[in-house]
Amino acid sequence: MHRRLVLVAAGLLALAAPAAPMALAQSLGPQPQALRVGVVQNAMPCSNLTNGQAAGSAVDLWQSIAQQQGWTFTYVPIPNPNAAVDAAKRGDVDLAISCLNIIAERLKKGDFSVPYKEDSLSFLSRKSSDGILTLLQRISGERILRDSIVLLFAITIVAACALWLIGRGFDHKDISSNNNFHTFFKGWMMLVMGNGIYKMGSNPATMTIITMVNICRLVVTSVFVGTTATMVFKTSTPTDVSQKDTLINALRDGIAVDSGTVSELWLKQQVRELNQPSLMANIQPMSGDTALIQALQQGKVGSIMSDSSRIRVLSQNIEEPSKYKISAKTYNLTPQSFVFGAKLSENKRDKINQLISQLRFNGDIEAIVKRWQTL
Repeated sequence: MHRRLVLVAAGLLALAAPAAPMALAQSLGPQPQALRVGVVQNAMPCSNLTNGQAAGSAVDLWQSIAQQQGWTFTYVPIPNPNAAVDAAKRGDVDLAISCLNIIAERLKKGDFSVPYKEDSLSFLSRKSSDGILTLLQRISGERILRDSIVLLFAITIVAACALWLIGRGFDHKDISSNNNFHTFFKGWMMLVMGNGIYKMGSNPATMTIITMVNICRLVVTSVFVGTTATMVFKTSTPTDVSQKDTLINALRDGIAVDSGTVSELWLKQQVRELNQPSLMANIQPMSGDTALIQALQQGKVGSIMSDSSRIRVLSQNIEEPSKYKISAKTYNLTPQSFVFGAKLSENKRDKINQLISQLRFNGDIEAIVKRWQTL
């Protein structure tokens, strides 16, 4: 009897064993599929993917969102921003991340998230060595310098006339000559230069005039010297690249751009609007920091054009950065965001938009962007 009970119990356990894992699986439910996140390569400080390791400000932002939602994901390399929009449209990825500019051409293809930042386009160019003639031209073009010289001449000539009338001429052996005009002109020049003016009078009235001239000359000279020094040593601000002459000169020298980016699209559009098709050949699309920097250093192009944030990073990584400058930029800002894949659920899209808005409002995104700008 005991043996029969043991056999019955063993049979019941055998029947129950296959059902236990099945019941556990049913209780856990289907496991969520990992999201496929496309990362644009060679787009630092925004994004890059090397040997499966993703980096950049856009990557940090995405990881913060995924961590808050508990989402699992895998990274997929994408060669450039245009390819990212196309991959999202086809559903090859669930989300494409980088600093993807929102422009009309891309909105026709993809569904973008809410923007998380804005950026402009900039040029990185080799500094030109300004000669003395260029410096003199810049100085002559400054109104405050011209006004300073005119004011100094005006004050001294009025003072010279007053001294001439009070003293009935300049009666000093080092000033007077046989010609009254020569005597007056020499006295005036002495007032302008501040040299030997004590010889032009010794009574209280003349000394008062001379003292006032000295004070005025000191003020005017200080303004002149200070403004000139500022012009010599100041760092020139970038010009507006949308100006026709600036853009044409840059195109004639050759411009390197990241292929498949807004920079390439914008430049080609500008060339078509300028109606100078021969300049189209001077736009050289290429991929990667090394290719862009080498093209500029070796003189193959005169400038690199890209997003301003990327240009700042390239200017820090180039050899002898002091020889280069951000020469021009567009002053209009373009919003940047992620691109949703065609197969991404509406619920996940809403969650991503909500978290981007929240992180931006809290200043977290700005902190991420600034950190990657300084690395």
